[in-house]
Amino acid sequence: MRVLAARKRCRDWRRMRSSVLVVDDRQSSRRALAAELEDAGFAVIEAEDGSHGWSQFRARTPDLVITDMVMPNSDGIELLTRIRARSEVPVVVFTAHGSIEAAVTALKGGADEFVASADVEAEELVGLASRLLDAAAPVDLSSRIAERVLGESPAIQRVRERIAGLATLSEPVAICGEPGTGRDTIARALHDFGVTREGEFIRVDPNGRAATGRLPEPATIYLDNLDLLPLDAQRYWFERLSAGGRIESLQLRILASVSRPLAMALDERRIDPDLARWFLRFEIALPPLRERTMDIPILASALVERLGRSLGRPGVRLAPEVTRRLREEHWPGNVGELAGILEKLIAFSPAKEIRLGELVEILAEVKESVARIRERQGMIERQTLIEALRSTGGNVTRAAERLGRSRAAVYRLAEKHGLPLRREY
Repeated sequence: MRVLAARKRCRDWRRMRSSVLVVDDRQSSRRALAAELEDAGFAVIEAEDGSHGWSQFRARTPDLVITDMVMPNSDGIELLTRIRARSEVPVVVFTAHGSIEAAVTALKGGADEFVASADVEAEELVGLASRLLDAAAPVDLSSRIAERVLGESPAIQRVRERIAGLATLSEPVAICGEPGTGRDTIARALHDFGVTREGEFIRVDPNGRAATGRLPEPATIYLDNLDLLPLDAQRYWFERLSAGGRIESLQLRILASVSRPLAMALDERRIDPDLARWFLRFEIALPPLRERTMDIPILASALVERLGRSLGRPGVRLAPEVTRRLREEHWPGNVGELAGILEKLIAFSPAKEIRLGELVEILAEVKESVARIRERQGMIERQTLIEALRSTGGNVTRAAERLGRSRAAVYRLAEKHGLPLRREY
């Protein structure tokens, strides 16, 4: 009896930590189901159609989805397809207008359960939710992180250990790494497995935009590309998030992505000093792909499977020589660049197996395009530096202030572009 009671308590605890997305265009039935789920200990997210359901899924990452099949705008099957291209989260599809064809469509689309009844009972759906979540419950945090952060290299194993250690804390975390190293993935993992997981994930982009008004709690505030966010916008967020001691609240977690080590960003005056102090204790350094090439076969396989489904090419695969060549590339754009290359290959290759010649052709095209972009960026950077020096009479200190950079950064830029720092600017 003690064992059974302990198991029940464990299930009840998991339910308190589990969120269910309910999608139904009928408000009365949606609210009735939500009430039953809440009584059973689940956190409930509601959506009135498939389009709204997809927005909620991306923003909140629920543990389970219960969706009506027939809805205006975007139906349950369309929502199911979108979810399966991204996640293996359990999905229950129900409808009051069931048929064998509808059941086949839902189950072939990846639904875990299909319920067809003229009068779908909320209790039945709650029971299904409980069973599906109980079945998935034995997976521990480390395993769930490993599903998100792929690889076997020592560097990526250290990253996973770091995430596991920080997930259950409420302190701010800086996620530092080059573009394309998976900073957004790490941020979502810290949110989904952390203390604010039942709240919203609010992303602040480099323009400083986000929801206005009172911030919801619980919530995760993600300052994306913090070192690209204007300093006045950074100051705004520091003052807004520190008002009333909210930085100490367990209901509000602050994350940031930075494209370089935090100390370097501070030295280059890319981050507000007060804001930076929040992140000095906890920093996750993400290795570039060129430093963990042994992970490329695992990453490529997972990306091909996901991209193949989303592009309508399930079952497409890479020839062994393609995988070997991928390991030989430098990948300055990291995993993001790898994903882009694979997406092009899958989209344009007519065969089930992608061959080496196709990869070589795509790589050549991409490298030529990148070279043109970098050349243009270099020209703009050089001209901006020249104008700053001219407008300040060659005064490096004033030019640095004008550019929002440190003196050391200005000297490095001048050396990069072959510009002697003389007074005649």
